[in-house]
Amino acid sequence: MSETSPFALPYLKEIFQQLRKGQHICAEDGNIYFALHDNASVYQDLFSHLGFKMEVHFRDFYYFTGSENLSDTSTKMALFIFILMEYLEGQGESVQEGILTKTFSINELPHFNTERYRSYMKEIGVEDFDGLVGIVSKLERFGFAQRHGDTFRFRSPVYRFFDICSSMIQENEKSSLLDMEKE
Repeated sequence: MSETSPFALPYLKEIFQQLRKGQHICAEDGNIYFALHDNASVYQDLFSHLGFKMEVHFRDFYYFTGSENLSDTSTKMALFIFILMEYLEGQGESVQEGILTKTFSINELPHFNTERYRSYMKEIGVEDFDGLVGIVSKLERFGFAQRHGDTFRFRSPVYRFFDICSSMIQENEKSSLLDMEKE
């Protein structure tokens, strides 16, 4: 990059505003993504001096990390996606492929199909389809999904939830092994 000032970075204001709001920037975001991608280390350095940590996911999207505790919104989004993943697996589908390639109709989501799913949703304060619409809207706002009326599809940043799920499974397996060794 030829500019000497990091404040001359292309789309700096837009990129910072989106990341600060919790959005995830991926290739589908066009010029903003390419400006970030082409100057990632300069943006990272600048943001770090401003007190923000920008992560570059190995699937090629960008986001700020913060506290390790999940917010209420993050918990709702995670549970929403985990139920969808379990449902797809139960249908014999490849979870990852299904999440990343399907277009989902909000009216046909499985989140209220079983007592167990309804119970999970009730625990996070979602008891009807309006609540599901709210979660899908939040997924869109943070860059995990793209909505078209009553349908939506996931974008590549949804891999963050796959990472969370994978790490939870690994932690559970470690805990189970430790329990077995104690017996």
